[in-house]
Amino acid sequence: METIKKKGVRSVFTVKEKMFLTPHYIRIVFAMSDQQTELFKNVMIGDHNKIFLPVNGTNDIVFPDEHTTNKESLSPVRTYTTQYINYKEKELFVDFVAHGDNGPASGWAIKAKAGDSLGIAMKESSRPILRDADKYLLIGDSTAIPVIGAMLEQLPEGVEADVILEVFGAEDEMFLSSKANLSIEWVHNPYPEKGSNLAEIVRKRILPTGNRFVFAAAEFSIIKNLRNYFKQEQNWLSSEYSAISYWKKGESEDQSSIQRKEERQN
Repeated sequence: METIKKKGVRSVFTVKEKMFLTPHYIRIVFAMSDQQTELFKNVMIGDHNKIFLPVNGTNDIVFPDEHTTNKESLSPVRTYTTQYINYKEKELFVDFVAHGDNGPASGWAIKAKAGDSLGIAMKESSRPILRDADKYLLIGDSTAIPVIGAMLEQLPEGVEADVILEVFGAEDEMFLSSKANLSIEWVHNPYPEKGSNLAEIVRKRILPTGNRFVFAAAEFSIIKNLRNYFKQEQNWLSSEYSAISYWKKGESEDQSSIQRKEERQN
């Protein structure tokens, strides 16, 4: 089967507005020019994108190119999900988990103000972020709320969506919109970097049957546990689930990227 290469688009955006949706959840609204609105018209909401942070405390974004030799001069890169694009109002939304200054993206979002810059790169795609099913089980920690929120908004009427989301505390529970028959279980974990019982909670659930699909996104050890559960213990087909590791305890995104990618391919 022929591999279709997606076209990447990127641009530097300016912060228009910032709001705390919950104590640990920040939404940044970026203004879009006419040119940016046209450039990003074919991207898939909920798909992965890269953000490029300002260089060394400045407001400058430096994208890499084929001539780049000094990587230290480039903008730090992190993986995020674009939550929503309002093409009519020319606004782009990116949500951040606020977990202090120990992460560069979190630190930037906490301090961000109107007029600040952020580089955003996405890929054009017409492929749905979820395969068609009658029953869905969506699992994630706080880092997965943007993508799961985007998935829920795209689900049609009549399907079942069972969701398990881990957040820091009750004050971080939020409204998620969907046309699907939606059931959400909120799990509270104030110190996710010290461990989580999210995988154990999933293992105790009655799994969907029939035309089903499971999506899981969380910390490395949780995803490794769940991937083994669905693949080895439950003997599910690879088309029935997707498990993605977004981060790994004690390591930066750069440090853990290779190991997380290898785990995803297993």
